[in-house]
Amino acid sequence: MIRVDALTVDFGGFALEDISLRVAPGESFFVLGPSGAGKTLLLEAILGIRPPEKGRIFLDGRDVTHQRPERRGVGYVPQDLAIFPHLSIRENILFGLRGKIDHHRLKRLGYWVELMDLGSVIDRKGIETLSGGERQRVALARALITEPSVLFMDEPFSALDASLRRRLQIEFRSLQKKLGLTLVQVTHDPEEAFMMADHMAILIDGKIEQQGLPGELYNRPLNSRVASFLMLHNLFDGDVGPLNEEGLREVDLGETTFLVDNDKRYPEGSKVLLGIRPEEIILVRPNRESEHAGKPNFSHGEITGLVDMGHYRLVHLRLGRLELDSWLSIRAAREFPMEEGGKVGLYIRPHSFCLLPPE
Repeated sequence: MIRVDALTVDFGGFALEDISLRVAPGESFFVLGPSGAGKTLLLEAILGIRPPEKGRIFLDGRDVTHQRPERRGVGYVPQDLAIFPHLSIRENILFGLRGKIDHHRLKRLGYWVELMDLGSVIDRKGIETLSGGERQRVALARALITEPSVLFMDEPFSALDASLRRRLQIEFRSLQKKLGLTLVQVTHDPEEAFMMADHMAILIDGKIEQQGLPGELYNRPLNSRVASFLMLHNLFDGDVGPLNEEGLREVDLGETTFLVDNDKRYPEGSKVLLGIRPEEIILVRPNRESEHAGKPNFSHGEITGLVDMGHYRLVHLRLGRLELDSWLSIRAAREFPMEEGGKVGLYIRPHSFCLLPPE
């Protein structure tokens, strides 16, 4: 459906370099990255708004690299939604058709108005009376009424409050699946991408660092840039040691050594970054320590901070010279009394670690 080959785009001193992507028909594909990574520039290049210096762009097998944007047959929802304040909601939605409004097009209007639940606001003038969610649905209806082969969206939910944003993300993901719509969306929000994407690419400083299934990127990041962006907070320099009798690999972090599943990419003597996700650090209650005492990677740490973050508790730990972050659900935290300065048992399963190339 979409193929981008070795795309290079230079704009205002910033460059996208050697970008290659594949998006299958009916797929929800996300480009995820921090602010300033070049996400909007990449979208504009694929749309034809910014011409590339090098590379090719194909839509449905057609080479559209130098084709005008309006001839590409795609839909676009920009970050600011671009709803026209001088037009009614009906006129805004029909604007994308750019031509005589016949019976067929009015039927399509009725379909999208019903699907987006806009019947109560369709004849309103101006957008100031619309809620954030209604504005979002108007922008989507205007893009989809043209029946595009692909829909591109630039951070469309970023301006909404958290509860509305999550609800609309769930609703739109369901709609995308129902329609079999091919979607390409850019965002800086990892939670949004993991909620809505079939595949994703991580874009940092104008380069694709990694792409694939969301679970693959989360559990097996290729480097520290991807790992840090995807909320892997605990990263430590280590030296890979020998295998033990159980086939586990020693990784020496100085005064602390962990046993991890053998990663053949990093033989004995390798320098690595060892990553430990906060949710993979299992905090053990005193009355359950006997269940873990004989296991590898069971130890005791000092609690250096406790922060309730709403639906989870962030627990800061010190293990020797290591500073670790761990997460507990609020429900679990209520049933697990702990205090700053206290000791707590902690256990990390050998398969829970992530080995990365050193900086």
